[in-house]
Amino acid sequence: MSPPDPSPPQAFAALVVVDMQNGFCHPEGGLALAGVDNGPQQRVVPRVAGLVDLFHELALPVLWSQQVHLPDDVTRRRRRIPSHLDKRPLGLCHRGTWDAEIVADLAPLVQPQDHVFVKHRSSCFFDTTLDTALRMLGVDTIVVCGVATNYCVESTIRDGYARDYDVFVVPDAVASSFADLHEATLKSVRTYYGRVGDVDELRHFLHTGSPSGWGTSAGDGAVAAS
Repeated sequence: MSPPDPSPPQAFAALVVVDMQNGFCHPEGGLALAGVDNGPQQRVVPRVAGLVDLFHELALPVLWSQQVHLPDDVTRRRRRIPSHLDKRPLGLCHRGTWDAEIVADLAPLVQPQDHVFVKHRSSCFFDTTLDTALRMLGVDTIVVCGVATNYCVESTIRDGYARDYDVFVVPDAVASSFADLHEATLKSVRTYYGRVGDVDELRHFLHTGSPSGWGTSAGDGAVAAS
């Protein structure tokens, strides 16, 4: 009788898919109906799908966030300064609505082994189960994709870095309605929070676990004084 196959190596990296929902990424979603151009968010869907397929192919964890807004959220009503939802105003991703569902092109990619968690604020780490799930999975590196680059994605990146996760971002797998803010976030990641690289670089990293050959020049990875 042959010995059992050895256990697969422990996953060190996970894909965090941020808010790929109808409200943000569909031409008839809440963001578009409020007059905000969400063309970039629509166009990023196939790129996100490709990353999900890659992580499933490598049997690496995939964690999906769903932003859910509560119409009767009293904490928002206490604000003296209008929230971002009030500035538009945006009726986005209310609980139990089509707006809050993952877009149809991605929903079939959610596998039983994936983790889907609800969040009520911009960061995927704020008052969610994400950090606990990542630690239980033995993950120390997060690959962040989704929308919006300058808000929920950036909030997640900052909070992940503050919790000592390594951070990797594929630039064409995140999107924002504001090109300048999108680029500013990518610059912040390069300067402070992690690595911005293409899919080939990511695939190499996932296969080897090594950042060998990556530079620390001013263009990528330079450390700026705070």
